[in-house]
Amino acid sequence: MATYEHRLAENEDNPSIVERIEVRPWRLGGKSHQEFVVGGGSNFDASGNILVEIIYSVNDVQIFYTRNFIHHIDYGLPVLEDDDWIEKFRNGERDGYGFGDMLPETSIFFQREKQPYKDANNEDQFHINYSLEISADTGAIFGKAGPGQRSIEIKIKHISIEDGIEFMRQLTEEIDSLSLEKHPDPADIPSGSSDWPFARLVNQKAYDKIAMNYSEDYFSESPLTEIFDAWLKDIPTGGHILDVGCGHGQPVIARLLEKGYTVSGADLSPKMLEKAKDRFPNVSFVNQLASEMTYESEFDGACSLSSLLYLDPIDLSHSLYRIYHALKPNGFLFLHAYDLHPRWRGEPYQVDIKEWMWVWTYGMDEAVQALEEHGYFKVLKAQDVTPEEEKHAGIERWYNGAKEWYEEHIKQFPASPYPAPDINKAPRLSYKYGIIAQRRAKEA
Repeated sequence: MATYEHRLAENEDNPSIVERIEVRPWRLGGKSHQEFVVGGGSNFDASGNILVEIIYSVNDVQIFYTRNFIHHIDYGLPVLEDDDWIEKFRNGERDGYGFGDMLPETSIFFQREKQPYKDANNEDQFHINYSLEISADTGAIFGKAGPGQRSIEIKIKHISIEDGIEFMRQLTEEIDSLSLEKHPDPADIPSGSSDWPFARLVNQKAYDKIAMNYSEDYFSESPLTEIFDAWLKDIPTGGHILDVGCGHGQPVIARLLEKGYTVSGADLSPKMLEKAKDRFPNVSFVNQLASEMTYESEFDGACSLSSLLYLDPIDLSHSLYRIYHALKPNGFLFLHAYDLHPRWRGEPYQVDIKEWMWVWTYGMDEAVQALEEHGYFKVLKAQDVTPEEEKHAGIERWYNGAKEWYEEHIKQFPASPYPAPDINKAPRLSYKYGIIAQRRAKEA
């Protein structure tokens, strides 16, 4: 991660102080063919958005932490093809270098500030100061405001030019790696440094509110049932299975118990777990996020339905790493999720299940990449499990809406070259999928 440290040396009266600013880029907001939605608007190219962590700590104790998105369009990625920007900064051709253009107005810039003054001979001179400024747009992300209306800023003045250049070089290298589909390995991240009470508590609050009435009926759909049961065939009879994001346990834990497996459950909602414990008194439950689990090689299998793949990329990466540790070598993992909006990404703070939540959505290919990227899992099967009647209904809804829009559009612009919608050329609509993966015996 890009790191700047300011050290106050120890003296006879005080121990040393180390202030540290860290910016950790995690992944691009999406693909170039997807929109990125945030706050009061959207960007047409989701690959121009960068998900980052911003951390300020003193003596290794976090004081400030947040997640945010930089929108960057000044340069294509990768940007660190040579050191021209460094030389231009050194020789004064440029007074600033950084990332962040618009929507949201989150930015990171290293800049030269010139303060004019008159010397003893009344000649014009300049004091030169170098500063590093990190601005996190909170209004666009959390308040649905337009970009730049509310922000939290960290500004470090009187930084040396070498320290500033090194910070920006680190940041640029890491952002470049995202364009090559290389993301941070959670094994290399200090334990606990990505913990974020906001996401945990806002989602816990949402699930606690709906605990009494929440229900799922996964196994009424044959495509999902078939791939779920195929996963179970690889797990030894009577084996121990962990249900991650188990909720109140219906219908997944009930089905696992019926088939003779030993089951444990983990969930962030105390209210959901109260119902689960009442229904399944002989099952062991923990009130934890997947990213908080500390199991080591305890389970023959693990599953997560409509849970794990709704975490943002940071929490998902840490969670998959913890599940890797929780499984025995060669243990099996089953994941199920919806790709709710294949044509766009972003808007992590949104209304879901009629409550405000911090959530994400992934396509099947994105989920497969997350599983295999660092060598922790091998994907054995990935399958669209959307029932055919649901697919047909979705296409029909899309076509009727597109046709209505097109007819209104042609009334206003008769000569428009925009083509009429074709029901046989529907875009990728929301769909459900299931994935079977196997824990690799050794870390890659």
